[in-house]
Amino acid sequence: MSQDLSPYIGGSAPLLRDSRRAARQISRYQANSQMRIASTDTETDVSIAKVESATAVTGSAMMSVTRVEVAIKSLEMQAPGVSGRLAMLADMHALNVADFMADHQRKLRRQ
Repeated sequence: MSQDLSPYIGGSAPLLRDSRRAARQISRYQANSQMRIASTDTETDVSIAKVESATAVTGSAMMSVTRVEVAIKSLEMQAPGVSGRLAMLADMHALNVADFMADHQRKLRRQ
């Protein structure tokens, strides 16, 4: 049995008018469904892009903190007396990175 509805052609004038009205309503429902599907697809793409963006920022932040830590270990070997100051600078850097990440996440949520 076919699922497609086609307008009735023929018969009296009231039946023809009802058939056209039904065909228009069906067309509206189909157009509305297509718009909802397109909107859902777009929102899915946006969500995926946001996740990818957050992942890239997090990975970059981790690499940055790691590079600073490696530099600190190297510099502490050359000048052990400044280890406290280097640790303070590294902590400031890590806090700045965390702050930038938080800003980025806030901006992603607003979009």
